[in-house]
Amino acid sequence: MARVASETKSIPLRRMDDWERTIRAELWSAEPGNSEASWKFWVRPRRLTSWLDLCSHDGHKREAALRATSSGAPSAFLLTLAFRRLNDWVPQVRSAAREVLPELASNSAPEDVANALWSLLAHWNTWGRLEPADKDAVATIASVEPVALALRSKIMNATVGPAALVLSQSARLGIFDSWIQEVAQGAAQPAARARAFRWLFLGRTTWVVGRKWRWTDLAYCKGKLEPILESRDIPTNWSFAMTLGAAMADRSPMVRRVAAEFLIRELPSLGENALPLAQRTASDMSPSVARLGHFALKQLNHQTLTRSNSAA
Repeated sequence: MARVASETKSIPLRRMDDWERTIRAELWSAEPGNSEASWKFWVRPRRLTSWLDLCSHDGHKREAALRATSSGAPSAFLLTLAFRRLNDWVPQVRSAAREVLPELASNSAPEDVANALWSLLAHWNTWGRLEPADKDAVATIASVEPVALALRSKIMNATVGPAALVLSQSARLGIFDSWIQEVAQGAAQPAARARAFRWLFLGRTTWVVGRKWRWTDLAYCKGKLEPILESRDIPTNWSFAMTLGAAMADRSPMVRRVAAEFLIRELPSLGENALPLAQRTASDMSPSVARLGHFALKQLNHQTLTRSNSAA
């Protein structure tokens, strides 16, 4: 297992479904009797439970592997395999994972826990067997300060990957409230900065907790899955003007589009500052941002004409 721990430290936490199927197939082929005659007069000694048994086809072995691994995971890959047992198809295995994971995470390296959460949080809304108690257990693990700091560092510095999705799911944790302004200004990915700026404009964070089916045309049996959102108010030290100025100065058109959207929303309350801000947005180098700026100018002209007609 020392060799397994060493080798799994360098495995990227992508395509975990494929890794599980591969390991399960190898474990199955290595089982005594699967490659030999089914009858025999002696039985080989049973091997000890290992980390790889988290992928076993036998639910009893998966549960035993969970209960034998509370001393800490030697790599993020093996810890991710343990986290994925929260979506196991056997209820007893899911219960064991819910019970063991807090202690397992506390005895593992915070960077490994953050990497496992990075892989988990981006996809757990697609896990149909995940229960609210499971999400609460994961939230408790992510709220531990060393883990939260390591997760924040990944969100801030990741140039590729699901940084915005992980940030959205982390928003349910109060420990991230004080870091949203930092993410808005300094995250490497524009999608993460845009999401953080949107929260600052709204004064609350939002995240997806599931999806529900909504019929759009019963006659033709057409419909679509819609996200179920939850939200929470957040404290902020920035005024709307400060937030708008920082967003409009961002280097990414994705963030500047968010600024233009909220500029249009708040045009009536901006007073004499509305016109220069709309002109600045209309002259943006990005066509999509400039279109919103031109729309803001039209709205201002319409408001001016309306007031003139009312005065007349």
